[in-house]
Amino acid sequence: MLGFEAGTCNGSDLYFQSPSEQARSMLFYMTSCGYYYTDKNYIIDRQHYSDARYLLMYIRSGQLSVTVSSRTTTARRGQIVLLDCSLPHTYHTIDHAEFVWIHLDGSNCPQLFEQVRSLYNAPVFDSSSASEVHQIMLDILYAWRNDQWIPEAQLSLRLYSIWIALISGNSSQTQADVGNAQTATEAAIQYIGEHYGEALTLPELARHVNMSQFYFSRLFKKQCGYSPHEYIILVRINRAKHLLKTTDQPVKVIANCVGYPNITTFSNLFSSRVGVSPSQFRKNPI
Repeated sequence: MLGFEAGTCNGSDLYFQSPSEQARSMLFYMTSCGYYYTDKNYIIDRQHYSDARYLLMYIRSGQLSVTVSSRTTTARRGQIVLLDCSLPHTYHTIDHAEFVWIHLDGSNCPQLFEQVRSLYNAPVFDSSSASEVHQIMLDILYAWRNDQWIPEAQLSLRLYSIWIALISGNSSQTQADVGNAQTATEAAIQYIGEHYGEALTLPELARHVNMSQFYFSRLFKKQCGYSPHEYIILVRINRAKHLLKTTDQPVKVIANCVGYPNITTFSNLFSSRVGVSPSQFRKNPI
């Protein structure tokens, strides 16, 4: 349907979706989407928006001024805007703008939003995944524009793909920077895979990829979602699970094989991460 909000121009349209109770409790869902051409009279100033918590926009041309927590940023062509609409926010057109938008919510959106925010550090950002996000948004919009209803489970999958694209992307790094970061992380992962049975340390890993400890730790967490320390534990626990289920080696021997000479340390760590002791895990059917 055509949009008639103040400041929207001819050619703008918006569409509404009423998610079922099942979608609200289990899936990702949207409540509205649109494609806007706006002039300088377009302004949104609100304390909160209750229909859906998050607003995603992709700027196709022009500029929007976006204010969140007293911080104002200009969103330009090719950039993404992601807002938590449960908090006060304002955005308005600078001269003119063209953008596609979706109000979305559901499932584990709060956790995904926090991950995106930690990755880009701003409500307005460049992303290496921007074109992918833009295309998914257009696919959803065009379906509604052409009266082609998307089943809720399929819509949830498309919205989830947007979140995954955002957290898998990078901010305004050059392709060389992105490639170097991925190469360093991959080298560290391979090194951990080959040496998890030894006393691995952060300084050792940082030296292996020729980086400072601080920079390497931040880079690894950004690329993998785990700190180096957390990832080493994950690899060791997974290897221990495999040995517990596929060999009859004593737990003490397995503990030493995966880098824990002290069986008490290993057993306590395994129990806290898995929920059962190594011996009980071995007994339980898969």
